[in-house]
Amino acid sequence: MKALPIWNERALFIKEIEAIVIADLHIGIEFEYYLRGVNIVSQTKNLLERCKKLIEEKRAKKLIIVGDLKHVIAGKEEEKQEMIIKERREVRYFLKEISKLVEIWIVKGNHDGRLFSKRAKIYGTRGVKIGDIAFVHGHAWPSHEIMDSKLVIMGHLHPFVRIKTRVGYSYLEPCWIKGEFKKKEIKKRYGIKKLKFIIMPAFNPLCGGIAVNREKIDISITKIMDIDNANVYLLNGINLGRVRNLR
Repeated sequence: MKALPIWNERALFIKEIEAIVIADLHIGIEFEYYLRGVNIVSQTKNLLERCKKLIEEKRAKKLIIVGDLKHVIAGKEEEKQEMIIKERREVRYFLKEISKLVEIWIVKGNHDGRLFSKRAKIYGTRGVKIGDIAFVHGHAWPSHEIMDSKLVIMGHLHPFVRIKTRVGYSYLEPCWIKGEFKKKEIKKRYGIKKLKFIIMPAFNPLCGGIAVNREKIDISITKIMDIDNANVYLLNGINLGRVRNLR
């Protein structure tokens, strides 16, 4: 199977299973911004309309969400409880509308604690495998069973690349990271010799992230990924080259 980026979108399409793949929607993130003094209207309808557009254009029958469908992490604070109530309403609305169009699969991310829905198939943080592709969020080590694959698709990092202009200022662009696992490390941990990966940009543009060519990446599964030699692609498909050459 081939997972192909939908250029100028933060999504993949897998033709063989008629599936759109996205990661890191973080429904409810605007509630956290509000607590910090930034007033942003609910983005759930925008996320929903973007998903519907992709589904219709590709005539997809499945939507795979690679972690962090929701945003708020439970806490005892009164404000957190109010945020959770609002977020649950938004998540229910999103899943209800999308389930009218496609089958929904969700791999749990670190923000998806207590996530439950009868409208979706929900898998644990150690991932799920379809054919020769493994899907994980990326904050936890995947199971051995799913790593016997040809490709791992993950989110979690919200990758950006920092681009510096000739006049000295710099800016961030969301990007895709495509590369291979370190051969010795992947063999030692999972007993396999070769495996490729794709790290997806966050579907929600309100999410922050990691500048892969400026910041150290050392989170669970990334410890055995050859990030330095991975290629950076902008959303429009331009290949900027290897991470190590962009530092």
